[in-house]
Amino acid sequence: MTDDARAEPFYSRSLNAETYDLGIGRGGRGLGEDVAFYLDVARGAGGRVLELGSGTGRVTIALAQAGCVALGVDRSAAMLAGAESNRRALAPEVQARLRFVKADMVDFDLGESFDAVVIPFRSFMCLLDPGAQRRCLGRVRAHLRPGGVLAFALFDPRLDLCVPGVFEPRSDRGIDPRTGHTIEVEVLARTNDPLTQVLHETWRFTELDPAGTILRSEEDVRSMRWTYRHEMHHLLELAGFDVVGEYSDFDRSPPSYGREQVWVARRPVMS
Repeated sequence: MTDDARAEPFYSRSLNAETYDLGIGRGGRGLGEDVAFYLDVARGAGGRVLELGSGTGRVTIALAQAGCVALGVDRSAAMLAGAESNRRALAPEVQARLRFVKADMVDFDLGESFDAVVIPFRSFMCLLDPGAQRRCLGRVRAHLRPGGVLAFALFDPRLDLCVPGVFEPRSDRGIDPRTGHTIEVEVLARTNDPLTQVLHETWRFTELDPAGTILRSEEDVRSMRWTYRHEMHHLLELAGFDVVGEYSDFDRSPPSYGREQVWVARRPVMS
């Protein structure tokens, strides 16, 4: 699959984006425990930080609240609408340190530079081929000051889960406190392509009233590319980065098969 298949972001549909902050059906490493890690990286680099794939602002807002000057970039208008709503609820001094911009992480040009760039919660995996990955890293490097750092995370692929035909449907339910309605999130199907290292999952989002009547239902497809550690080393080197940290979690544990890939890379000072 090429970049053309990314014409519509996974988080473009209304119910999907509107209920994102509830966390229903979206478990996994990185929801919360990663914020302190990215904050530490940003502060150590200088405090002016760009987040790619910022969504509704979970990480970007936390960075701004901690004193960083933060800019979030996302290509989903629906997610950015949620981010702006969240931003408006913040104290004025935090709002002043925080912006959101609609752009694609493979070809953005913001006309400014940053001390740090972060790509949390596996957003880099939404780039479905090595060419898109390299273009993204190229744009990141162009927006980092010399000596600036990049930090991002993706999962380390478990080979037994990456073969065709391996899938167990899953679902989760919760209550939207704003409406009292039940939100059900189901992952109905997944296909794995070991040749391209791309998976496609079909998700269904359903909103039900207290009587159980379906008010809205929509399906969406999430596509992600898994990347092996040796590939990531090569990609970062080709893009002109020096790897300064490679971990298996946000506590900076050593690399370990089948866990997380948490990376920190630096743009060389003399470049």
